[in-house]
Amino acid sequence: MKIAVSPYHLTTRELPAMASALLAARVVTLLPVPGAARSASDLEAASERLPNYRAFVQSWRWALPLFRAGVLVSVHDDQDLRGDIRAVAARIDREPDLAALRSLMKPELFDEPRRYLEAMAADVLKGGPDPAITVPLTAGLDRFASRTGLLVARSSAVSVAQKAEAALARERGVTVVPVLTQASAERVLAMREELDAELSELREAFGSGDAEDLAASSRAYARAFPDALARVRAMPGEDDEPRIVEGLVSIASVHLPADAVLRSSLGAMRAVFGTRGTASVAEAFCEADEDDARLPVPAEPAREVAALVFREVGARRPSPSLRAR
Repeated sequence: MKIAVSPYHLTTRELPAMASALLAARVVTLLPVPGAARSASDLEAASERLPNYRAFVQSWRWALPLFRAGVLVSVHDDQDLRGDIRAVAARIDREPDLAALRSLMKPELFDEPRRYLEAMAADVLKGGPDPAITVPLTAGLDRFASRTGLLVARSSAVSVAQKAEAALARERGVTVVPVLTQASAERVLAMREELDAELSELREAFGSGDAEDLAASSRAYARAFPDALARVRAMPGEDDEPRIVEGLVSIASVHLPADAVLRSSLGAMRAVFGTRGTASVAEAFCEADEDDARLPVPAEPAREVAALVFREVGARRPSPSLRAR
């Protein structure tokens, strides 16, 4: 089970990133660094050459052990997703059905890859939302996952755009398992080692899509989790490392149209501008909305992307400030 995760989720250590880091065989993301950076050492070297990246690299320092262990990578099948981001931007610029989204875009960002990556790193640090960055990035992540066979990590729906996207999803199954919702990367790696056998079976069950296999492997993993956590808690650690927090997480396996981000973004724009007239563009992408999200969208595409939607069981409703999908 290999999962594509937004760099926004990694920066904020949100549930899709934390759960994926424990459960997935490998986590694929985008390194917002110019050039051919592919590893933790490349990321650190960029911070030395480019002062503007130091704050960004600092925000990812917690994850460097995951990079070094090969759990977190920026390349899958010898490809990264930069080309997919550019392809999405070109599609928005070209297709008549997406003309409404062009008002949100900043074409100059795509004149040079480094310029886009610099803007994205800055937006990741501030938590967004700049639709000129988040829409091509998230749609590019889906495009990359769709053509390379990855699953995509999603947070539960909060914003108008997220709810519009959720209305497009076809649910295949749901399971509930314990994960580390807060911990250092070293503790996550230790839990992966302690639960190696159970995680292997759980990953196979997610891959097969068999409901009975998924239920059985989830139960076996959940039974082994408390003892594994006790052993990991007993390991020596750094004085300043984050407190270890566990939680139950609901994981819904869904299928989405491969261009669900573009379609839901269009739907969100119609909902916000159609009902209030003078709303800001950002509201469509980050403001919570209690209304039904079944919004008009363009025709369904042929391809799909498989996603895992993570929601902490019993947690308060996510904050409207949540930026990434």
